[in-house]
Amino acid sequence: MPTLGERIRSIRKDQKLTLDNLAGDRMSKGMLSLIENNKAKPSMESLSYIAERLGVSPSELLEEVSVQELRDLLEKTEDLAKVKIFDEAKAVTQQQTVDLIAPYVERLGTGYESARILELYAYALRYLDRDGWESALERAADIYDRLNITARRAAIGLARAQALYSRHRYADSLAVLLRERNTIENRATFIEPVTKLDFDYFEATLHYAVGQNEEALRVMEEALAFSKEKGMYYRMSDWYRLAAVHALMTGNKEDYTRFRLKLRQYGEFAEDDETTGFLRFLDIHELTSYEHQYAEALQQVRDVENELKENGQDLDRLLHSPYMNMETGKALSGLGRHEEAVEKLRNVQVPTEYIHHPIDLSIFLEGEAFLADSLAGTGQTGEAEEVIRHAYEQIGPLIDTPYKEHVKAVHDRLIRN
Repeated sequence: MPTLGERIRSIRKDQKLTLDNLAGDRMSKGMLSLIENNKAKPSMESLSYIAERLGVSPSELLEEVSVQELRDLLEKTEDLAKVKIFDEAKAVTQQQTVDLIAPYVERLGTGYESARILELYAYALRYLDRDGWESALERAADIYDRLNITARRAAIGLARAQALYSRHRYADSLAVLLRERNTIENRATFIEPVTKLDFDYFEATLHYAVGQNEEALRVMEEALAFSKEKGMYYRMSDWYRLAAVHALMTGNKEDYTRFRLKLRQYGEFAEDDETTGFLRFLDIHELTSYEHQYAEALQQVRDVENELKENGQDLDRLLHSPYMNMETGKALSGLGRHEEAVEKLRNVQVPTEYIHHPIDLSIFLEGEAFLADSLAGTGQTGEAEEVIRHAYEQIGPLIDTPYKEHVKAVHDRLIRN
């Protein structure tokens, strides 16, 4: 690999400069020759001067990989990173990311491209549950700090908190998030509005995760006011989903109606199929888990199927998502159609790669309670007890919710019987 002196000489010759041209009036030709031949090391002041004369950044001279090579590598890595986390190809692309970057890791320098490559490398290692992701992320964070690139440094702070969150260490995750946020806000002279809202959203989510509902609502209300002031719609659907589910769980019908209306208005305004799909799920979920109107819930599932067929919409992922499969199974179980319910609920696979919030986990564990009831209803008492014991053990450490109460009630009933 080329040395610092060799890189300086190569760039100088590419630009058809002589030693005298490059040395200018602040360096001697002899000293420059010694640097190019690796017989002397330039001070940072001299390095900055040489870089200025060559029209490059000092970090470019320190890079052991050429800038163009770094940019090509980053472009390929960014393309791989575009695959969504719930996509089946995610594991494959993350392995490709590791394979692509690994040969360069020890040769990366101190510029933006190197930092971003290290950041994406760290995320890929973490996704694949490999060692080394924390040290790679630390190197990226140090570079962003030196370059004062706040948005990317903030993304690393969020990633550190999310690593704990994905292991369901919610209190630790919140502590790390608040520490990282405080460090970045105290250091930076300007925080991009999008970065602030990312911090706000994850902080509110974590406050809910540890049962600090008032703090979560405070953060959310401040974030919504900030968004309104800035005329921004960023994360608007996420905020209203979070607020709607919380209002539904706490039985606050006024807030639930208000936030549900906000969701509908946003979905129509933004023509957002994902928000519209969530609303359909939420309607059915309210009927199964709260109103116990199972026939109406099943009818709404059929209505969605018919609407999609009539409109020719490709929303297959909504219909056959774990959430909708679970709601259909719950409705069938509540109607006493236990064999159909068992078939449906047995096929529900919790998407553990992106489902980590205790409320989401509790929703799926309540689905296991419905499965246990239907297994018992078909005479499969041994499996019913096994399923409900698993749900009861898993939901125990999570925050108190109506879903947790339901799991406990089914557990007590089936195990005592």
